[in-house]
Order: sequence, then structure tokens, then C-alpha cells
Amino acid sequence: MSLLELNDVARSYGGVKAVDGVSLSLAPGEWIGIIGPNGKGKTTLLRLLAGELKPTKGFLRGHPALQTGYFGQTNVERLDPQKTILEELLATSPACTLEQARKISGAFMFSGDLAHKKIAVLSGGEKSRVLLSKLLLAPSNLLLLDEPTNHLDMEACDSLLEALDAYNGALILVTHNEMYLHALVNKLIVFDRDRVFFFDGNYQRFLDEIGWEAD
Repeated sequence: MSLLELNDVARSYGGVKAVDGVSLSLAPGEWIGIIGPNGKGKTTLLRLLAGELKPTKGFLRGHPALQTGYFGQTNVERLDPQKTILEELLATSPACTLEQARKISGAFMFSGDLAHKKIAVLSGGEKSRVLLSKLLLAPSNLLLLDEPTNHLDMEACDSLLEALDAYNGALILVTHNEMYLHALVNKLIVFDRDRVFFFDGNYQRFLDEIGWEAD
């Protein structure tokens, strides 16, 4: 069974290709890292996978049972500024209980009265923690995460890593965080040397066998 299939997918902006010729078959439980320098197309690829963008060539096909959770770099704008953290978490799913919302908010350092803070007064990092909490509460079998640690401090990074370690779905992760790459992913999509290529191995094996192109 394949959760998601990409066949020769490309995406162009003004005639310039941001993503060119990516093919992939994602099996349940696979954890893939998307790595490479900034500005090479990693976020574009993740937005294609999330369905936020349409390919200009090729096609994507998801399994009928596919349920995707997507953390994008601007998705925090979708939080309701008038809700409290707890209200936002409870609104994630009809199946979400107060106990579950309290547990996940505590894991992301919003325990006790902190869970009653309004979204409007939160910092960018705090909003990222709320959005990540919502993703982990929502039913999904594929998480797409675009630089989830960008606005997190070390304690929040550790909390997210622990939560992801317990996740039993598939994961596709864009990150420069080497701790996350070493701890989580077992395959890579690499943007380097002016091309995109698939590496069937973990991050340490990539460093040992291929490594980054020297500047």
C-alpha cells in the first residue's frame, strides 16, 4: 500500500523551476527528511505534498485513507486570536477531550493557567507550539512539517521530538536541525548540486557516503 505517490512532479514560477522531476512512493510508517540549502525548493515540495500548490508537470495521488496534517511556516495565521490555547486545542477535533487537550498543552509548556492565555497575546514561538499541539491531536497518518523548530527553544524542541517519537504515522520533515535528522528520518530527499535526488538511507549514512557539495 502506498499512502502518497508522486510521478515526475515539477513546479515552476514564471518559467523557473523550483521543483523538477520528483518521483516518490510513500509507504505507511516511512519517515523522510527533505534537506538542502535555503531557496532550493524544499518548502515548495512540501506545499505540493500538502495540496496547497498544484504541479505544473506530473501528478500526485493520495490513498483514499490518507489523512494529512501540515505545519507550514505561515500556518500560525490560521489560529483564532480570540480563542484561548485550550479552546483552540479542543476545537481541533470533536473527539478531543479536555484531558487530551490538557495533556498535550502541558507537554508543550502550557500547563495550568497558561493554557487559558489568548492566542492574540502569544509570541511567534508560542503560536508554533500551539499549532504543533493541534497537529498531534488531529487524526492523521501523515505529518508534513516545514522547519517546525525554527521558533522553538531547546525545551520545546525536546518536547516536540518526544511527541514525534511516539507518532505512528508517516512523516515528511523539512529541517536544518541535525538532531532531528539523526533521531527521526530513515530516508532523504536531497536538494543539492542543482538537482533533487532520493537517498535510501539515514542522515549519517548520507554524510558518510555523499556529503554536501563544498562551497
